[in-house]
Amino acid sequence: MADRAKARAEQQIDDLLDALLLRGQDAAHLLLSRRHSAALYRRITGGIPPVQLQALSVLAAGDMRMHELARRLGLATSTVTRLVDRLEAAGLAERRSQRPDRRTVLVGLSSAGQQALQAVRTRLRAVLKELLAGLAPHDQGELVRLLAKLGDGLSLQAL
Repeated sequence: MADRAKARAEQQIDDLLDALLLRGQDAAHLLLSRRHSAALYRRITGGIPPVQLQALSVLAAGDMRMHELARRLGLATSTVTRLVDRLEAAGLAERRSQRPDRRTVLVGLSSAGQQALQAVRTRLRAVLKELLAGLAPHDQGELVRLLAKLGDGLSLQAL
C-alpha cells in the first residue's frame, strides 16, 4: 500500500513538472523574445541599461568606495570607474570625497538616481499588479507563498 501511495505521489510530481515545463516554455518564449523583453524592459526601466540599473540598486544601500561597488557587481574596478562616469553623466550618481581624508572617493546615488530607482520600482510593481490581476485574491496569496518557498529553496542551493 505504501509503495502504491509513493508511486502515485511520484506520478503527481511528474505531471506537475510536465505542466510547469510546458507553461515555462510559453513564459520563456515571451520573456526571451527580444521584441517582447526589450519592450517590457524599456517600459519598466525607462531605458536605463541593465548594468547601470544593477549599480543603482547596489548604491541604494548607501555610499561606498569604488572597489566595494566593483566587488558587489562582480566587475573590475576599471570597468566600474567607467560605469560610474556614465551614471554621473546621466545625473544618476555622484562621486563624493570622504572627510577628513578627502583622497577617499565614495560613490552614491544622486537625488535624480534615487528618483529613477523609485520610478523603476513603481513601474515594476504596476506590471506585476497587472499580471496578478487575473488571479483571485486567494490564488495571489498562494502564488506569493509558493514563490517565496521556491526562492528559499534556490537560496539554499546557492550556498
